[in-house]
Amino acid sequence: MSPTALCPAHATEQHKENMQISGPGGRLYLMAVAAAGAALAGTAAAAMSLLLIGQIGIVSSVMVPPILLLAVLVYRSYKRQVTENLKRLDDLMQVHLSTIEALALAIDAKDPHAQGHTRRVQSYALELARRLRIARQDYEAVRAASLLHDIGKLAIPDHLLNKPGKLSDIEYQKVKAHPAVAADILANVHFPYPVLPAVRHHHERWDGSGYPDGLRGEEIPLAARILAVADSFEALTSDRAWRGRKSPEEACSLIEAWSGIQFDPAVVTVLRSHLPEVIGAVSAVPDPPRNAAAAARAHLEEALARLDSTGIWNGTPPVAADPGGFGDSLHHSIGAEGTRVPQVPGGPAGTAPPPEGQTSVWLERDTTGAIVGRQTSVLSSISSAHREVYALYEIAQTLGSSLRLSEVLDLVATKIGQLVPYRTCVIYLLEDDGESLSARFVSGANLEHLRGRSVRLGEGITGWAASQRSNRFSNSPDLDLSGAEVDLSEYSTVAAFPLIHDGKVLGVITLHFPKAVPCLDDHIRMMDIIAKLAAAAIFNGTIFAETQESALTDILTNLPNSRYLRQIFEQEKVRCQQAGQPMALLEADLDTFKAINDRYGHSVGDRYLAEVSRVLKSHLRERDILVRLSGDEFAALLPMTGFAQAALLAERLQQSVDLFTLRLEEGKVARSGLSIGIALYPMDGEGFEDLLVRADHNMYQNKATRKNARLERAPNIVPFPIKNPGKAG
Repeated sequence: MSPTALCPAHATEQHKENMQISGPGGRLYLMAVAAAGAALAGTAAAAMSLLLIGQIGIVSSVMVPPILLLAVLVYRSYKRQVTENLKRLDDLMQVHLSTIEALALAIDAKDPHAQGHTRRVQSYALELARRLRIARQDYEAVRAASLLHDIGKLAIPDHLLNKPGKLSDIEYQKVKAHPAVAADILANVHFPYPVLPAVRHHHERWDGSGYPDGLRGEEIPLAARILAVADSFEALTSDRAWRGRKSPEEACSLIEAWSGIQFDPAVVTVLRSHLPEVIGAVSAVPDPPRNAAAAARAHLEEALARLDSTGIWNGTPPVAADPGGFGDSLHHSIGAEGTRVPQVPGGPAGTAPPPEGQTSVWLERDTTGAIVGRQTSVLSSISSAHREVYALYEIAQTLGSSLRLSEVLDLVATKIGQLVPYRTCVIYLLEDDGESLSARFVSGANLEHLRGRSVRLGEGITGWAASQRSNRFSNSPDLDLSGAEVDLSEYSTVAAFPLIHDGKVLGVITLHFPKAVPCLDDHIRMMDIIAKLAAAAIFNGTIFAETQESALTDILTNLPNSRYLRQIFEQEKVRCQQAGQPMALLEADLDTFKAINDRYGHSVGDRYLAEVSRVLKSHLRERDILVRLSGDEFAALLPMTGFAQAALLAERLQQSVDLFTLRLEEGKVARSGLSIGIALYPMDGEGFEDLLVRADHNMYQNKATRKNARLERAPNIVPFPIKNPGKAG
């Protein structure tokens, strides 16, 4: 810092030279001058009257009193007007101070871990400014900017501000936007001192690698340089969600290490030499009461109610002229690699276009500097931040409300569509072979051509994202859509986000963006969060599906169980009613199976059951359902089947089991017979239990008949009657 920058006299003269009589303050100044002139004119008139009396006599002085009376009246009128205007100016200043205080409280309320941050920063900054003996204008700029420097965080989602770990690259880019957003929010507030440059540039670095404009050295406004040191000192000495506080001595040493790199050496020198006074400045500031925000708001409304239309919001706003080096200490895991950027044509000085791929946060202005709007405005940034938090909360809540995989996939695609403007969303899940992905859900355009599409790992953007376990992007939609019957001209960017849970890849969410619609950093950042939530929901849905399947499946034979048979019976019953066809239920029991268990052990018995189930299933049609009821009992549901067909099938099943032998060691074999009972819907009953009881009764009749008719030869088969025996015992 040059001596000139710190010289109060020189700075004061410079401010006088630059001063312009404009705005409400200038008008009041002119009115006060006029009043003083009127008083001076009255005094001059009185003096002249005395002179005239002495020169021309009493008679000639008769005309003088009216002139004096007129001067007194004019003086009183101007005095009353000046008094009213001074009161109005006081109200304006109260509104100004109340607004700043209310905004400061709102900023503090955004982060529950940083209560009182702005007040502490103000105390540190003002103490540093006093020790530096800076000009009055800069001192007042420090006072206001220290309270407002973080107002741009209103446009930052709370989940980023309160994240307990390091910020990702994209998350940090979002947070870095807050100084420029703050300057835009305050752009139409007519501060009588340079507040906007201090707010916009308090994250610039001395070496030029800061943000948002990459200013270096004394190009950075003095108030911003002071604010940067105070802000970093407060952050280092306070507890945060991701780390504990450091002692003032440790914090000062860290700041000294970055003197001349990140911070102004002159400001750091003052911090070191007056560290006890800087620390003591905070203790002199009382903590705000619990109802401070409400009191400030009430005071603001009261002051506004007393104001007339003063035109304070009209006119041209003043033209605005990271701590990244502390690693975890300041919650930034990335260095701020800023460079000097060109000015936007038609924009204010120091305004740069947003980096490619990032969301714009600056506002377009006309030739007078007034905001005229832009597609992405500051207000929309703030509202989008709140929408993002609500949407992510809603996604987390909604995804946890369902365990059915199909519903989960539908919910994921629907919620993504609320935040990201995709044309087609495809959710791929990893197949059991672990070598390919299948499109299990498609939303948007061309879903009929993409549903069921299979992609091998490493193939296209989707397969590459799965194999590399990281996000992948491409401007060539044909990499993923080649071979599909879709119009590639509909798409521009393809973005693939892997679904990873506990280190295991479950699938990929692939978004195809429409023509001329880019995939922005905000989209990527939100998709990173959604992909994590979706991966957990898909994992739970998969586990639920497997659990549900296992609850309906016999583990030993891999056949459906009786619970499944009850469910499917009702469905098939409706189909048979609509078709006007009967349905047969077969119940089967293995003969002498207990002897196999007793003679060879349960392990051989289990093997025999598994093999017999395979034999039985090989004789059924595709639409028939074979289940294991329990133990050595099986059942088969035969839709659209009469008694004659069921009886023929029963004979084939008995013959196949009688002929089947399970060969064991040392030439031993295990074999059994099969008894079967048949019940017919609707002749034997309309309910599942009724049919099961009839089939069971008929099965035991068949078992007794087979036992009585068993001969020495094998196989032993008793033919079924051609006609349905009905319900007769």
